[in-house]
Amino acid sequence: MRKKNVLIIVLTVLLFLSATVLGVSTVYRVNAVAVRAPVVSEAAKAEAEELQKQLTAAYDKQSIFSTDDGLAREIVAQFPYFNLTGFERKYPNRLVVEVSEEAEVYALAAPQGGYYALSANGTVLGTREDYKNRSDNANNLLLTGLNASGEKGAPLTGDDCIATLFAFLADVSERLDGIRRNILSVEVLRPASTAEETIFKLATREGVNIYVRNPSVLQEQKAEKAIEEYLALSAAQKLKGMLLLSDLSGEIIYDYHQTDAFGG
Repeated sequence: MRKKNVLIIVLTVLLFLSATVLGVSTVYRVNAVAVRAPVVSEAAKAEAEELQKQLTAAYDKQSIFSTDDGLAREIVAQFPYFNLTGFERKYPNRLVVEVSEEAEVYALAAPQGGYYALSANGTVLGTREDYKNRSDNANNLLLTGLNASGEKGAPLTGDDCIATLFAFLADVSERLDGIRRNILSVEVLRPASTAEETIFKLATREGVNIYVRNPSVLQEQKAEKAIEEYLALSAAQKLKGMLLLSDLSGEIIYDYHQTDAFGG
């Protein structure tokens, strides 16, 4: 009789523990995923809603204790305009995923027609009929003279100078606190007899053109000097002419001319 009572007690305890575990397991299963996008353009709101749907479906009913940001990163990677910036568990059953929108900066004519919208590092964010920025509706900075192509969400590929171009423009942008406010377009020129002697032509909003020869040599220093000399020009000088930077024996040489010798 005593053994029977002990068995009943053990079974009762096991049933209680099972019910408790089952209850806890049910309570701590994900049933909501919130997406936070603090700064987002009007065009990206629909994308944020779709992202939330996909994240909710992916994490639905998973134990919140075993969730991590791996799955979220895979899903966010399918949305080129978004970068994952935060992943937080909100007990008992909610996840919060924070993303930031990648800004459009550049545009490039696409081989198939239309224009690539490019991020600051040259990633293809999308393809559109025009090159207006989807956040402020002003034109993105137009790139010309490049032989390049790319897939959505991937960096441009093509000319050898592409990496140098975006690194150089990043240096310029840093010194201007944003490149689009001063520069309208950038053209890649190869007027010399050798392909290595590439020239980047930066057309400013005022009118003066900045030419940088051999930009891969002393890249950062040339970017700094180009902007330093551009900002030092008088108001009249900024309206026309050219500022030419090159290098000789490891030194940067530069000069301003009232007329553009390249015909710009």
